[in-house]
Order: sequence, then C-alpha cells, then structure tokens
Amino acid sequence: MQSRDTPFPTGWWGQELPHVRPRVSTYGRYEYDGLPPLPFELRGDLAWLAVQAQHDHNIAIEKLAENALALDAVLKVSASRGLILPNEFIRFFQSADLQRRVRSCTNCFLDLSPAFVPSPLDDGRLLRFLADSQGCLFWYLYQNSGGADHCIVATPDFYGAEAGQWQTEPPDPSQIIFCEASFEEFLCRFWLENEIWYCNYEKRPVFAEGARYLAQYGSPT
Repeated sequence: MQSRDTPFPTGWWGQELPHVRPRVSTYGRYEYDGLPPLPFELRGDLAWLAVQAQHDHNIAIEKLAENALALDAVLKVSASRGLILPNEFIRFFQSADLQRRVRSCTNCFLDLSPAFVPSPLDDGRLLRFLADSQGCLFWYLYQNSGGADHCIVATPDFYGAEAGQWQTEPPDPSQIIFCEASFEEFLCRFWLENEIWYCNYEKRPVFAEGARYLAQYGSPT
C-alpha cells in the first residue's frame, strides 16, 4: 500500500548512519522520500533474510513464547472475520530461524498483539508487532477497511487492548506515520540499517548491499 492510499503522513524512524544521516537522539524521524531503494529482490518469501547470519542477541528472544501464542490468536481472529494477513508476515512470525537473523541497535523487540485494534483515523485496523525497549516507539501492521492491502506505520503511542495500556496520556493519532509500503520492505530496511550501524560500531567494513545503500544516500563509501 502506498502512502497516498492512507491517512498518514510519511517518515522513517531510525538511527544515525555513518557519513550520510546524523544522530537525532536515540531515534530520528527522517524523510521517507529520501530513503534509498532496497538492494535486495523482494519476492514475498523472505529469501534475502534466510541467507543472513543469526545472532544470539536478536529481536525475538524477549517474547518468543508470547509471540507464538499471539500469532495463533490473531490468526484465529482473522479467520473468523475473513481477514487476510500478509503471507510474509505470517512466515516471519512462524519462523524462529528467520527472527534470529534480525537484531536492533536500540534493543527493539517483537511484541505481537493478539488482536487488531481500530485505526483512530479511518475504518482500517492496526496490529502491533514491534516495540522499542523503552516504549519510545511502536510499529504496527495497518490494514485498510477491506483488508485487501497493508502497510507499516509507526508512532510513539501504544494502541492495544485496554488491559495492556500503560501510557498515562491519551494517544495522538497525528503522530502515526506511514513508514513502509509492505511488511517485507519494512523488515528489509530495518534489518539493513541496523546491520550497517553494527558494522560502523564494530569498526568493520560495510557489506556490499549496505555500501550501495549508503552510496545512494550520498555516501563516499
């Protein structure tokens, strides 16, 4: 789903990238239109991720069992309501092997909600799947009202079951931003930018795909 088909402004919440993107606190909200194209062929099967290295510290370890239960619950709810989750979303959450290949330099973790909640801006739905470790940001799968298409949005606010609500201030719907057109595109960019960050932090050369990505941001790499 393209941003023009949603009620959300665009942006990308991320971290600094060497030589091309400055640090803005833990996260910066960067221009979505300035993001480079992704350097992998995305076919909906996550084949690009399956060949990457696994990591002991990854985004799955914190709530692996809870997320498996949440996936079962959301699949049952979706089936009962005639909703269709993206195949790549289901594939990823059914595979601990794939999840172990994704890490986060800001300690984000997979935090799958067991049910959709209504979007506050239209008649679509939100499904939380990723959270910052300090509750700074949350990422959601957004489906339009017919459930025929999806995108990924992010916001500093928690949208979920009332029993799980912990923020004292009411959420601000204007803070929801469109950050990627599909789950696979989001996952690829999230993985790619974190791996680039780790290369810089560990003082290793940036891998080929990461170097191409940086070059298209105007990097001298």
